Amino acid sequence: MAISDINIVDTAKDPIVLIDELSSTEFYIGTSNNFKDLSKPHWRIRRIWKIGSVWHFGYPDGKQDFKYVWDNRLSYTYTM
Repeated sequence: MAISDINIVDTAKDPIVLIDELSSTEFYIGTSNNFKDLSKPHWRIRRIWKIGSVWHFGYPDGKQDFKYVWDNRLSYTYTM
Protein backbone atom coordinates (compact mmCIF):
# COMPACT_ATOMS: atom_id res chain seq x y z
CA MET A 1 0.00 0.00 0.00
CA ALA A 2 1.36 3.41 -0.93
CA ILE A 3 1.06 6.41 1.36
CA SER A 4 -1.32 7.96 -1.19
CA ASP A 5 -3.66 4.96 -0.72
CA ILE A 6 -4.28 5.75 2.94
CA ASN A 7 -7.73 7.11 3.63
CA ILE A 8 -7.27 10.04 5.98
CA VAL A 9 -10.66 9.34 7.61
CA ASP A 10 -9.39 5.91 8.70
CA THR A 11 -6.39 7.46 10.47
CA ALA A 12 -8.39 9.93 12.57
CA LYS A 13 -7.43 8.05 15.74
CA ASP A 14 -4.25 6.28 14.66
CA PRO A 15 -1.14 8.15 13.54
CA ILE A 16 0.49 7.50 10.18
CA VAL A 17 3.77 5.64 10.66
CA LEU A 18 6.48 5.20 8.00
CA ILE A 19 9.68 3.17 8.27
CA ASP A 20 12.65 3.68 5.97
CA GLU A 21 15.23 0.88 6.28
CA LEU A 22 18.44 2.23 4.76
CA SER A 23 20.45 -0.79 5.88
CA SER A 24 20.38 -3.49 8.54
CA THR A 25 21.92 -0.96 10.95
CA GLU A 26 20.09 2.27 10.09
CA PHE A 27 16.37 3.06 10.15
CA TYR A 28 14.17 6.16 10.09
CA ILE A 29 10.70 6.11 11.63
CA GLY A 30 8.27 8.91 10.82
CA THR A 31 5.02 9.55 12.67
CA SER A 32 2.34 12.05 11.70
CA ASN A 33 -1.05 12.77 13.18
CA ASN A 34 -3.41 12.83 10.18
CA PHE A 35 -1.03 14.54 7.75
CA LYS A 36 0.03 12.25 4.93
CA ASP A 37 1.91 14.86 2.86
CA LEU A 38 5.58 13.86 3.03
CA SER A 39 6.78 17.32 2.00
CA LYS A 40 5.05 19.25 4.81
CA PRO A 41 6.48 19.89 8.31
CA HIS A 42 4.03 17.65 10.20
CA TRP A 43 6.32 14.73 11.02
CA ARG A 44 8.16 13.49 14.09
CA ILE A 45 11.19 11.58 12.85
CA ARG A 46 13.38 9.17 14.77
CA ARG A 47 16.66 7.79 13.51
CA ILE A 48 17.87 4.42 14.82
CA TRP A 49 21.44 3.38 14.05
CA LYS A 50 23.92 0.82 15.28
CA ILE A 51 27.59 1.43 16.11
CA GLY A 52 29.38 -1.76 17.04
CA SER A 53 26.94 -3.67 19.21
CA VAL A 54 25.11 -0.56 20.54
CA TRP A 55 21.87 0.79 19.07
CA HIS A 56 21.37 4.58 19.21
CA PHE A 57 18.08 6.50 18.98
CA GLY A 58 17.90 10.17 18.04
CA TYR A 59 15.63 12.94 16.81
CA PRO A 60 16.44 15.97 14.62
CA ASP A 61 18.37 18.31 16.93
CA GLY A 62 17.15 16.11 19.80
CA LYS A 63 13.58 17.40 19.44
CA GLN A 64 10.53 15.15 19.29
CA ASP A 65 8.24 17.78 17.77
CA PHE A 66 5.85 17.18 14.88
CA LYS A 67 7.54 19.87 12.78
CA TYR A 68 9.87 18.04 10.42
CA VAL A 69 9.55 17.12 6.74
CA TRP A 70 9.73 13.38 6.06
CA ASP A 71 11.25 13.99 2.61
CA ASN A 72 14.16 15.82 4.31
CA ARG A 73 14.91 13.11 6.90
CA LEU A 74 18.40 12.40 5.57
CA SER A 75 19.49 16.04 5.87
CA TYR A 76 18.76 16.52 9.59
CA THR A 77 21.32 16.18 12.38
CA TYR A 78 20.11 13.58 14.88
CA THR A 79 20.96 13.69 18.58
CA MET A 80 19.77 11.74 21.56
